[in-house]
Amino acid sequence: MADRRVTSTAPAPAPTAKPEPRAASRLPWWGVVLLIFGASRVVTTVLFLWVWSQATPRSRVKPGGTFLDLVSAWDGQWYWYIAENGYPSTLPLTASGAVDTNQWAFLPVYPYLAKALSLGVVDWRIPALAVSVLAGCGAAVLLAALLLPHVGRDRAVFAAALFSCSPLAFMFQTTYAESLGLLLLLAALLLVDRGRYLAAVPLALVLAFTRPGVLALALAVGLHVLVRVVRARRGGPAFARDDLLAGILLAAVCAIAGFAWSWIAALATGRPDAYFATESAWRALWMPDSSITFFEPWLFAADFWATKVLGSGPAAWVAPVVVLLLVGAFAALLLSPWARRLGITVRLWAASYALYLLAVFFPQSSVFRLLMPMAPLAGAVAPRATSARVLVLLVSLALQGLWLWVCYGPVEDYWTVP
Repeated sequence: MADRRVTSTAPAPAPTAKPEPRAASRLPWWGVVLLIFGASRVVTTVLFLWVWSQATPRSRVKPGGTFLDLVSAWDGQWYWYIAENGYPSTLPLTASGAVDTNQWAFLPVYPYLAKALSLGVVDWRIPALAVSVLAGCGAAVLLAALLLPHVGRDRAVFAAALFSCSPLAFMFQTTYAESLGLLLLLAALLLVDRGRYLAAVPLALVLAFTRPGVLALALAVGLHVLVRVVRARRGGPAFARDDLLAGILLAAVCAIAGFAWSWIAALATGRPDAYFATESAWRALWMPDSSITFFEPWLFAADFWATKVLGSGPAAWVAPVVVLLLVGAFAALLLSPWARRLGITVRLWAASYALYLLAVFFPQSSVFRLLMPMAPLAGAVAPRATSARVLVLLVSLALQGLWLWVCYGPVEDYWTVP
């Protein structure tokens, strides 16, 4: 019997052409981060120039100053002074005999690195600014790398974008040590997240002499090791003995290095309390009793700022309640589904660093800058709609302009120092 199947003579449909991928999707994730960081630095430069043009005799940087004067104000001046003069062997005293503010409050890696790069010829502020910008760029890439395995390319890149455009991102273009500190911290956290504790040891040592906070890293690493031990005993991923010992070593190095600067200050000045007396001198600008008492500054600050805003001190119970509400809100954030996806390393670091700040820091205008090491939490913030993400970044840049105007513009008050 003849085969009656009919073969169509119509031409076969042309294969559907795949849409060309967007330029950003063709780039590696780190290339996108670099582009965003570079573009955001251009925006920040424009904002800096705008604020500079608004300078008045009341501004921190007076009319007639240079752009380098602007970006090297406040702590930048202290770092420059350290690069030129080092640290005092005798602590300066106030008229009342208390230790006065001095260089021992600032760590040495950043100012001396910039001095080495200046070769004794170039204005110190130029290499210092270059270090800040390049270190900030590296920190943005490392932030995305840290988050990438946990939240994917899309969210990791957006977190780096938010980091680059945040209200405090102008710090990447000042002669502060924040950029370099963040670079070292994020590199260390990336290694810890990958279980490479031993490789993080040299980074932790340098970090200890760059920015405060390595004691928080000691706690985070210790908890990280403990979590891995518990998970292994419950049938989770194996935790090799060598890795366990390396983790314990890293935590111990961080803890010892965290106190090393205070020991060096004591040896150099002959005063066992040299570092803590210096820190108390800075705190005395805010607190009448500036002695170091753990956790007390936040209670005092709640009352202080309420009085500043309301004009009179609140009831005695208000300060503890405010602090407890802040702690509760932060704990809820760390336990939320959005934060859980960031991985245990990021959450342990955030909790440890928050505890560190709560224990030792008096919250004032610099508190926003000191929250920058919490940057990995940006991975929890990623609206699904592209338009919403653009809006978030634009709002962040607008807030950056506002904060720049408050800190550097025609405003003169003690609480406006970044």
